[in-house]
Amino acid sequence: MTEPQTEGSPATRPRSKQPRGSVLRRVAGIGAGVLLIGASGAVVTGAVVLEPTGAAAQFPIPVAEVPAGDYTAVCPAGPRLLESDAALADPEFSPESETASSTVSAMVLSSLGGTLPGSDLNPLGGGEPLATIATNEAGGAPASESVTNEDGLTTRTAGVLDGQSVDGASVFAAQPVGSLPATSGAVLSYGATDGDLGGLAVAHCAAPSSDFWILGASTTVGATAVLNLSNPSETPATVDLELYGSNGPVESGGTRGLLIAPGATESIVLAGLATDQDQLAVRVLSDGGQVTGSIQQSLLRELTPGGVELLQSGAPAASTQVIPGVRVQDKDIADEISDQDGYEAAVPGVQVVVPGSTDAVLNVRVYGSGGEVELPNGGVLTATAGTVTGVSLETLPAGDYTVEVVSDVLISASGRVNRGTEAGEPVDFGFAPSGARLGNTQVAVFPGGSRGALTFGAPSGRSEVQLTPVAEDGTLLAEQSVSVAGGTTVTLAAADLGDDVVAVLIGASGDPVYGAQVHQVDGNPGISVASLPPGSAGQSSVAVNLGY
Repeated sequence: MTEPQTEGSPATRPRSKQPRGSVLRRVAGIGAGVLLIGASGAVVTGAVVLEPTGAAAQFPIPVAEVPAGDYTAVCPAGPRLLESDAALADPEFSPESETASSTVSAMVLSSLGGTLPGSDLNPLGGGEPLATIATNEAGGAPASESVTNEDGLTTRTAGVLDGQSVDGASVFAAQPVGSLPATSGAVLSYGATDGDLGGLAVAHCAAPSSDFWILGASTTVGATAVLNLSNPSETPATVDLELYGSNGPVESGGTRGLLIAPGATESIVLAGLATDQDQLAVRVLSDGGQVTGSIQQSLLRELTPGGVELLQSGAPAASTQVIPGVRVQDKDIADEISDQDGYEAAVPGVQVVVPGSTDAVLNVRVYGSGGEVELPNGGVLTATAGTVTGVSLETLPAGDYTVEVVSDVLISASGRVNRGTEAGEPVDFGFAPSGARLGNTQVAVFPGGSRGALTFGAPSGRSEVQLTPVAEDGTLLAEQSVSVAGGTTVTLAAADLGDDVVAVLIGASGDPVYGAQVHQVDGNPGISVASLPPGSAGQSSVAVNLGY
C-alpha cells in the first residue's frame, strides 16, 4: 500500500523538460534518496531510519540508495496586460508599459572546496539557456577536491545570477553537490512605474506540486485575476480547480480536466469562472505531471492604477496557519487612502478559506516587534464552511507583524498589505502567503531594484536564526545570528546584512519560527511580499509503492 502524502511527507517531483544546450544532466532519482515503505511499515530516507514497533518489527526493511537529483524551480512570467478578458483560457496579452521590467535573480552554493554545481536558467519548454552560472558537467565535488585553504578555512563560495531579463516563464535548475541536492534559490521580480500594471511584484521560483492553494484573488469591477499554470515535467498534467468565494463554493464549467502539455503554461481568466468575487481562493489539483501556479492580480480604479501582485501558494491546509511579513503602513496615510470612494478594500487584513463542510472557530493572534497586539473581540470569530472570510487588521499601528490563525478544522490563509503615498495617487498591494516552519537549509534571494527586508516571527518559545549573507561576487560573509522571542516579530533590512548582499543562507533552531521577504521601492508605492520557499535539501525522497 502506498503511504498517503501528508503535510510533512515528501512529494514526487518530476524533472523539468531538459532544454537543448543545458548543462544539466539527467539523473535516475529525485533528491538524496528514495523513501521506501514496505510491509514492515518502516520509513527509510537517506541515513535516517524510523524503526517500526510491535508486529511490524518482525519484517525486514527494504532499503534503496539512488543519486541526488537536480534542483528545479519554475519562475513565473512577469505580469502582462490582457488584450481582452473575454476569453476563458489562453487570453491574448498586450505589450507591457515602457518602464515594465521582469528579471530573475538566483544563487547556488558551491561544495566545501569551492566547486560550483552545473546551474542555469532556461525558458520553460526548452531552448538555449537564458543564462548559465556554472557548467560543471561532473556535478558536485571531485573526490580529490581540497575543502580548506592554507588557513584551514573552507573555500566555499556561491554562484550568483543577478537580474537576468526574461519575457516568459523560466526554469532554474542546478545539479546536486556530491550526494546532496544543491542549496539554491531563485526569484522573479517585476516592476513598472507607468501604465495600468504599475507596481512591484516579487515571487520565488517554486518546485512543482500536485495540490496547492492560492488566496487573494478578486474578480470585481476593475480587478483582473489570471491563473497561470506551468508544467515543467515531461508528462502531461490534468488539472482540476476548486473555487471558493465569500458566499461559498463557486460551481462553474471549465474547472475540470484542464490539460497542460509538458513544458507549457496555460493562462485562465478567473472572471470567466467566478465573476464579481471580492475574495476568491483557488485550489489546484494535478494528476499526471506536477505543476506550479500563480495568479496575476491587478486592480484599476477608473483611471488610477491600484497595484499588481503575483499571488503564490502558501503552506498546505492545516488547523494552524502562520503568516509572516504582514506590513502595516502609517495609519494617517492609510486612513487618508482608504477613506476615498472605491478604496474601502485598501486596508490590511487576513483572508481565511474553510474548504470543509464544518464551520471553523478561528483564533487570530498578531505578533509585532513589541509582542502580541490584541484585535477587536480578542481575534475570535466563526468562519462559515466553504467560504472565504476576511479579518481586518486596520486597527494595527504601523509595523511588521506575524499573524497566527488557529482553527478547529483545516484552513488555508493569506494576509493582504497595502502601500500608497497620498490620496489621489496610485497605490500598490501585496499578499503574504502562510509559511512553513524554517529549517536549516533555506535561501532568500534579493532582486535588484527594490529595498528588501527579512521578517521573522515566532508564535511561542524562543528561536535562533542564523544568516550567512552572500555578496554580489559570491563571497560568503560573516554569519549573523538573530534571536526571536516567542510572540514577537523581528525585521532585518538587507542593507543591514552588508554591502552588495544579493542573497542569504538561512538556518533556524529552537522553537518554530517563520519568515518572509518584504520588498518596497523608494519613491513610489511599490510593495510585495514573498514567502521563503522550502529548503532544497528537504526535497530528498519520494514514496515508492512495493505492492502489486
